[in-house]
Amino acid sequence: MSVLDIPLRKILQLFYAPQPLRRSILRDDIRLDRRKEKGGSRSRGGDFYLPFWSDVKTHIAGDGDLSEMTDGRIRSNRNFARLYPLLKDGVIDLLSAKLRWSNEPVQIVPMSVHGNLEFGAIRGVVRIRDALHARVRGEYTRVVYPYFSEAPALPEEGGRLGLWAMQQALTEYDPNDMRVIDILRRNFFSPQTTPLKGDEGMVFWENYISTIAEWERLKLD
Repeated sequence: MSVLDIPLRKILQLFYAPQPLRRSILRDDIRLDRRKEKGGSRSRGGDFYLPFWSDVKTHIAGDGDLSEMTDGRIRSNRNFARLYPLLKDGVIDLLSAKLRWSNEPVQIVPMSVHGNLEFGAIRGVVRIRDALHARVRGEYTRVVYPYFSEAPALPEEGGRLGLWAMQQALTEYDPNDMRVIDILRRNFFSPQTTPLKGDEGMVFWENYISTIAEWERLKLD
């Protein structure tokens, strides 16, 4: 992860992380960059959350049980043992209490939703990958992007920034169908529940520039 080519969920985490955590994440990124420059791999071994999110889609489509799939993931990789059960409980609570899909026919569209939010002046790219694309009862659509981080919780402003970024990057979809979910807090953001104020582009830009500036300073240490 470079801050100039970064997933949306990670940049939102950096925007609101306490300073010690923010600095730790950025320094880790710098170490990975330097390892790559010396001929090593920049990879951490894959996306930790990708198997879980794949299972969520299977569960929503009615083709599997998330609890059983989570247990299977943990048996195959003990690194999942602490966080995956917490994420599983958060998703199940969201589905039953807020998303209200648990008793409605849901079709998961085979092609996940991807897009980029580009900042040409600084050659920065914020990536949206693998958003869930679902049709409910054949009547309406949802495009759902997950925020997985334990810290910090995604605040209301962060939810609006996430929705704004999705709307800018995923222009072929209806902006009103987009959702950002903070799984561990059982919270979700939509244009209806968290209306945009109109300043999200400016706030996102200012936060992004500040993050890049801190990243550049730490690279000089």
